[in-house]
Amino acid sequence: MTEHDAPERLDGFELRDLVSILFRWRLWLIGGVGIGTVIAAIVAFATQPVYRATASLLIESQDIPTTIIASPLNDGVEDRVAKVREQVLSRANLARLISQNNLYASRRGIDSADKLLAMLRRDIAVDLVGANEGNVSQQGKNSTIAFTLSFSSPDPAAALRVTNQLTSMFVSENDRLRSQQARGAALFLVRRADELRDRLVALEVKRRSIEARYNGALPDQLALSQQSTSALRAEVSRLDAETQGIAQQNGLLVVRQQQSTPPLPSSARTELAQAEARYDRLRATYSDSHPDVQAARAALLLARQAADREPAPPDIGAPIRAEVSAGNSRIAGLASRRAQLVSAIGHADRLIAMAPQAGYELNNIEREYDNLKQQYQTIREKQLDAQVAVNLQAEGKGERFSVVDRATYPIEPVSPHRLKIILTGAALGIAVPFALMVLWELSQQPVHGAAAIRRLTGEDPMAMIMTMKREPRLGFLGWVQSRRSRHAAS
Repeated sequence: MTEHDAPERLDGFELRDLVSILFRWRLWLIGGVGIGTVIAAIVAFATQPVYRATASLLIESQDIPTTIIASPLNDGVEDRVAKVREQVLSRANLARLISQNNLYASRRGIDSADKLLAMLRRDIAVDLVGANEGNVSQQGKNSTIAFTLSFSSPDPAAALRVTNQLTSMFVSENDRLRSQQARGAALFLVRRADELRDRLVALEVKRRSIEARYNGALPDQLALSQQSTSALRAEVSRLDAETQGIAQQNGLLVVRQQQSTPPLPSSARTELAQAEARYDRLRATYSDSHPDVQAARAALLLARQAADREPAPPDIGAPIRAEVSAGNSRIAGLASRRAQLVSAIGHADRLIAMAPQAGYELNNIEREYDNLKQQYQTIREKQLDAQVAVNLQAEGKGERFSVVDRATYPIEPVSPHRLKIILTGAALGIAVPFALMVLWELSQQPVHGAAAIRRLTGEDPMAMIMTMKREPRLGFLGWVQSRRSRHAAS
């Protein structure tokens, strides 16, 4: 036998060897299929059927478009359904469902209450429905517009009843949750708006206090203060010039007064002067009771009376002295005015020096005030939207769950899938013997034919001796054949 004449091989086995192996194990394979099919059929028809009632709920948006009135409740649809689901499937609600519908009656004495609640949660299914099933939106998630609510139970009537109860609970719980969230949002925004308003009022008071403390040094008053300071300095210069001119004029008047010739005294005044001199000289020498002193006193009185009767000579220096006195008074007034102006200039300079600090404090107040005012306006707008949302929820026009398809009485069970179970049992029935066959052939490597010798030794056999052997038939056909053979032999 040449290499080209060698039969086709597959992993060291010839195809006819594989066919021979399958033929030798045919009874095991057929028996395995039969046993697996029978066991699967028994399991399929012995398993209690489960019925499922399903209701569809639509997630409706608020009646007023969000472009007109924005909803303050911005939680996603998936999050909202999850929150409602957790509220509805709470321990108290599930226990009430079990009690009202007499669920799991056969398991109550065996399983604990927690296990019964876990079984009820497992039998309840909530599945979201997207607007474009299978298509991903721009946000990377399906746009959920509805969801299905179902309950599975061996009793179809209980499945329908529990599904309707769950539907009502989902709708009412969503309305309650949305109303509660809307009211909570409105109350929070009211408190926040009041807090911001109080802070704005406090900032107003603080700003007025700063404006009063830095009056004249504020940014809008700084230019006016600088102009006023310049005017005051010019006024001081004018006053200094005027004072200097008056002082020079007074000096000239004094010089002219000194240069003027005084008028000659009259005879009466000359005699009065002589009588005063004689009286003073005698008093210095004698006592007042001395006759000469008394005579001098009498002469003095007579001279004084004579001088008094004589008209006074004209005073040529009186006008000059009056003009000098007026000039001095004017200088004093100018000095007082200059002191006032210097004080005003000092005050203005202090205000100008305080201008940077005043601007800094006022800018901080203004910036904080503007930020708070903007926040307050935003909160007020949201507060109005929240109040509208509360009214919409109260009138049943807000975001809500509406029942599109109510649950119907289930006719066909959803499990068990008898055909699938039977086919699975048949597949397992043939897989187990086949696995045993492969394991036996690979581990024991029995010799059946020339291909096995060639595989074990690597050499072709020199000759083959054919044997003729009729294998006994098994089963009914074998029994009939054996009966015929015995009859012919007898």
